[in-house]
Amino acid sequence: MKKPDFTDEQLVDAISAGGPGRESALKAIYEDGDLKRMVAAFVRNHQGNATDGQDMFHEGMIVLDRNIREGKFRGEAPVKGYLYSICRFLWMNQLRKQAHTSSVAEMPLSNEPDTLTPEVTLVTEERKTVLNRLLQELGERCQQILELWKLSYSMEEIAVSLGFSSSDMARKAKYRCHVSLLEIIRKNPHVEQLLSN
Repeated sequence: MKKPDFTDEQLVDAISAGGPGRESALKAIYEDGDLKRMVAAFVRNHQGNATDGQDMFHEGMIVLDRNIREGKFRGEAPVKGYLYSICRFLWMNQLRKQAHTSSVAEMPLSNEPDTLTPEVTLVTEERKTVLNRLLQELGERCQQILELWKLSYSMEEIAVSLGFSSSDMARKAKYRCHVSLLEIIRKNPHVEQLLSN
């Protein structure tokens, strides 16, 4: 039996409405082999394997479902393109976290004296704490934009991931967030000094 074909509008309406329609719509997205292969290929090309690709697709489906039901998806990008961007973001975010937690454990053993004195370590940790606090002052939206930008996402991909109407709108928002961050730093001379060390 051929699976029903949904338009993007029908997919969103069915998922939003819940019930059997939601299940059918999610199944139609889930059974898109081309989309699964795209996600799997992206993950494989970025230090992952086939199982990681499947996991990201499953997690992406959960986020897509939640975002549609909570009204966060505005229909400014195709549903499946939006899902692909979600999967990309989830995987890159996971890689970043893994790199952060494993970097210390994977440092090569050396006979050289430890150059990371307690003072240097303290400054490095303090810098991270200060940067995190500054980003929190910017608000969640700016945090998301700057995080994606830091992960080398294009403005088109940021627009799709965060629901901007165009890459130009995403670029303008990124610029405003960047300016706001610089303003916060300038207003706090001790912070500027710490970050420039």
